[in-house]
Amino acid sequence: MEANNPRIPSSEAPRVSLHSTRRVYRAVNGYARVERAGSETPSTWFLRAAGEFDSDTVPCLREALGDARRDDAERILLDVSRVGFGDSTFLDALVEARRGPAGLVLVGPLPFQIRRLFEITGTLRLFPLVLLATDRGASGFV
Repeated sequence: MEANNPRIPSSEAPRVSLHSTRRVYRAVNGYARVERAGSETPSTWFLRAAGEFDSDTVPCLREALGDARRDDAERILLDVSRVGFGDSTFLDALVEARRGPAGLVLVGPLPFQIRRLFEITGTLRLFPLVLLATDRGASGFV
């Protein structure tokens, strides 16, 4: 396992409050969505992406990441464990978010197709990755 990809138990995972701001960003065409879940601090944005991200659907991801930047987020966590497909526009949105002051931390496990996208393009090393040790179906966030 790579040094920047630690596996952490659920008890040490980033804590998400169930009572904080929640917003869902949906793709106009196609199946993709990004949900902003609450977090312990307002300066941390926790986003959950799901679906298939291509040029038609990636605008909802860009909007969510853009809102985090405009809100002066100090940390952006993006759960990609439910992303079934991502193309170069998906990767471009992630690289762009990484360049911002908050950076970008991916939360996994990485789905096979997304891991292959990173491996083929040589971009896996660009993103810190937190792998959650959870039971199937449990989010791992408390």
